[in-house]
Amino acid sequence: MPAEIDNPLENYRDHFRKEFLHAAEEEFQRLLKTSGVDEAENARRVAVIRKLEGLLSSAARKKGLLTALTLLLFLGLAAAGFCCYHGFEIQNRDYQLYGGGAAAAILLLLIIWVIPARRRASTRVSELQQKLNQEKNDAFEQMAPLNALFDWDITSRLIHKVCPILNLDPYFTEGRLAELEGHFGWNRAYHTDQRSVLFSQSGDIKGNPFAFGEVLAQEWGKKTYSGSLVIHWRERCTDSKGKSCWVTRSETLVATVTKPIPVYGLEKFLIYGNDAAPDLSFSREPSSLSKAGNGWWDRHRMTHEYKKLKKYSENLDDDSQYTLMSNKDFEVLFHATNRDHEVQFRLLYTPLAMQQTVSLLKDKEVGYGDDFKFIKDHRINTILSEHLRNFNLTTDPAIYRNYNLKDSQQFFLTHNAEYFKQVYFCLAPLLCVPLYQQMRTAKTIYGYTPGEESSFWEHESLANYLGEERFRHPSSITRNILKTEKLCRNGKSSSVMVTAHGFRGEKHVEYITKWGGDGHTHEVPVEWIEYLPVEQVSQFELSEQHPVPMEAENGPQTARDRLQNLLGDFGDMTPFHAAYRRSVFAWMK
Repeated sequence: MPAEIDNPLENYRDHFRKEFLHAAEEEFQRLLKTSGVDEAENARRVAVIRKLEGLLSSAARKKGLLTALTLLLFLGLAAAGFCCYHGFEIQNRDYQLYGGGAAAAILLLLIIWVIPARRRASTRVSELQQKLNQEKNDAFEQMAPLNALFDWDITSRLIHKVCPILNLDPYFTEGRLAELEGHFGWNRAYHTDQRSVLFSQSGDIKGNPFAFGEVLAQEWGKKTYSGSLVIHWRERCTDSKGKSCWVTRSETLVATVTKPIPVYGLEKFLIYGNDAAPDLSFSREPSSLSKAGNGWWDRHRMTHEYKKLKKYSENLDDDSQYTLMSNKDFEVLFHATNRDHEVQFRLLYTPLAMQQTVSLLKDKEVGYGDDFKFIKDHRINTILSEHLRNFNLTTDPAIYRNYNLKDSQQFFLTHNAEYFKQVYFCLAPLLCVPLYQQMRTAKTIYGYTPGEESSFWEHESLANYLGEERFRHPSSITRNILKTEKLCRNGKSSSVMVTAHGFRGEKHVEYITKWGGDGHTHEVPVEWIEYLPVEQVSQFELSEQHPVPMEAENGPQTARDRLQNLLGDFGDMTPFHAAYRRSVFAWMK
């Protein structure tokens, strides 16, 4: 494997994509062989399940049709009964005969055929559902040895195997965080009480640390509440004959008030520390011109934008150091006009780096194209990629568990391939810069050390993984932001305090003055909710563990076995009170 990725787009297209799929297939076959699951037996069970699903679907449709027919017949019976009753009221013998005969026929049809048939169909559906559930349970039991072998670190092992310069940590350590904060300058102030880490994945590229983060953020928005009041009044009018009369009129008065409300949203990002160009800062956003073709209008837009940049670079009346680079496409598409150190920017973006970046931005087939924001703040680089928004970067092994071996294999291959693609193309803007891969930190590279203490990123992720409901204040009517603080370390375990920040609601009524059609003012009541902060403090324990080894031939513990053993090692508790996630075991007291 190459020591560096010389062209991220071409490398993925020509090598990494195929190599990763091949590695994933090998890994699944290895797990399958270790599990001892019989493919033929599973295929037979799945065939039975599919047949039962078809029979159940057919039986459910028949039951639905009979139910609809039963309702229609009861409606017909009611109509016939009413016809007969009406005939007695008006002394009409025809109504009596036709209504009574129809009612008797419908009732006979319901008793003799429809109701028994529906009862039999309902019984058939229940029997088939029970058989289907039993077959699925048996199939899950047969697949249990394979399902138990999936672990949190499978994807990271596959990525490192195919692309050795990319290392993903089993969990986010304090050493890794200390390096990002202390040496590279990541600002911890970003993690306020209004943000909680839902997911974190740290790692490094040839020793330079990075961290993916998914954060639940709370901000203040506005909500408009409305209320209404119906008023009535009488007024004297003249009718069509010229006579005076009183008329009652009404009007609905509507009033609104706008009040603050907490709103919650997800933020996904990548931070990367590198000593290259340490005095340089800039930012860029996706450009619509990256999707431009080679037509006359697209070329005109590119030329027009370049002329604007040229004019901006020639302006000597401001403090900007911006100077055009030789690659016109790069300047127009990357558009980092707010860079503040031209010399270091040119050291970073060499002709090769610009060429590779332009290829990445213009790509429409291999990756995701120009869908990222890039913010460089001295030694810290932040990437916000649009494609990450709808993809879950968790590697929870529960997502692979299936009773169908073929479906399990297909999902395993497609999910891991998509995971690699998501991560790779989020890192791609950094990989396009050769200097980033050549630069190593002068100080000791912390990286991951087995058993090293986990960081607060991991603690918040664990708290959210255990479930917000475990920590929320009972009066909270909103989502809760979970913040953590490590209290103490006792041997191999730590005590972590969790503070859940939420809001309770207090109802208010505000009266808004409105002018009515009766010529008077009226007070219109508008109900609204005031959101007041509440906090709940809880505690959980955690212990960092060594990752589950890749080689399973010698019979290592599976993640499920580990959880059962840890439950016994750290006290008498059930799995409900504990979780084993990414080599960190956590439990509630």
